[in-house]
Amino acid sequence: MALNLAAVSVVLIPWVPNVYYLWILSFMTGFGLAIHNSAGTRINLNIWKEKSASPTILMHLGYGIGSFLTPLYSNPFLGTEIQKGNDSFLTSGNDSFSRNSTIVLQDCDESACLQNSRIEYAFAISAISTTSLSFIFIIFQLFENKVINQFSIDRKIMTSTKTRESKSSDQTERDGTSLSANQTQIDKSNKCSKMLQMINPASCAKGRFWYGSSIIFFSCLYFMNAGGAQRFLSQFIRSFSIDQLNFSKTDGSLLNTSFWISFSCGRFIFFILARFLSVRILIVLETGGVLLSSILLAIFANSNSTALWVLIQPIAFFIGPMWPTGVSWTDYHIELTGMGMASQMLGASVGFLFYLSLIGYLYDNIGPHSFVYQAAGTALFGFVIAVTLDIIGSRHGSRFESEPVVCTVYKEENKET
Repeated sequence: MALNLAAVSVVLIPWVPNVYYLWILSFMTGFGLAIHNSAGTRINLNIWKEKSASPTILMHLGYGIGSFLTPLYSNPFLGTEIQKGNDSFLTSGNDSFSRNSTIVLQDCDESACLQNSRIEYAFAISAISTTSLSFIFIIFQLFENKVINQFSIDRKIMTSTKTRESKSSDQTERDGTSLSANQTQIDKSNKCSKMLQMINPASCAKGRFWYGSSIIFFSCLYFMNAGGAQRFLSQFIRSFSIDQLNFSKTDGSLLNTSFWISFSCGRFIFFILARFLSVRILIVLETGGVLLSSILLAIFANSNSTALWVLIQPIAFFIGPMWPTGVSWTDYHIELTGMGMASQMLGASVGFLFYLSLIGYLYDNIGPHSFVYQAAGTALFGFVIAVTLDIIGSRHGSRFESEPVVCTVYKEENKET
């Protein structure tokens, strides 16, 4: 359902009459994608458990692949921008690989307008692909879960329910109305207890409240930084290259495309590494790689186009697997319940808003060179958070490891009386 909701929103975006409808459709798309992300992650973690790092990174590899494929098939459908009152025109269909949507201006009374735009076809391709994927999940649920497994489970539940109802009926006949009142009170108490358990950090950390709270809080900060850094880097790298280093629009778009290719390569390589290395090592390795590359970027790339081309690749390479590694790291130490996943998505959403707003302010008021300094600052913050998480996680280790049982042997001494 989440995928279908996102597909409907995407296919309607080119046809909206004003920006207010665009806000609504964007909200629906983000809402659907958040549910899809959480549900897909939960399924993956349930299947692979302590070995989920590698499959989770592989699952998220699709995001990077789609990020550089979508602009490629969208490019032929872009229109031609014509400057009113000027015989020259700018063709935007051949030099833009940006992930941003193209706004089609219907009113040519403005200084510029777009002609021959067929961008709705690109949106339709994305929507059809998304809907097709949703059918795969529907078929999987129907035949694998519903038809095969659920039938036997339902029979056991029905048998158990009948047994409990029979016992409850006998007990009710003996105790009368007093039992009915007590049962109602118990049901209310159970509902309240379940609600409290859902929001209690101790429920996902084997009863350790402060341990669970600490991991949830710092993982929320981790995803805020990882999501926000990924978003502002991918959105502003093209603008920085054009405004600061005088790249052509074509070169800027190619740089953006190379970012996503390196991003996907990073997820693929770490998918392999995750089979041999612990998530504790992976999370420090990734954040450390981003930190080192970002520092070099801040030193050399402000005035050197070659340095920008070279150094943005390792940043994208190491930042790519940060999100799925963070998910696996959290589930490795505590059970990633609905509350934990909600905190991660909330942190990422806050990071999207905050980091984009910050770079927008710095870009306008300080200049394009602020881009590399924000990249270095966010990389340092991410590395500190990763080290902090590893220190906290080392207190109790993996949640999949059985707790040591301490046995005390008492010896009785025979005393002669």
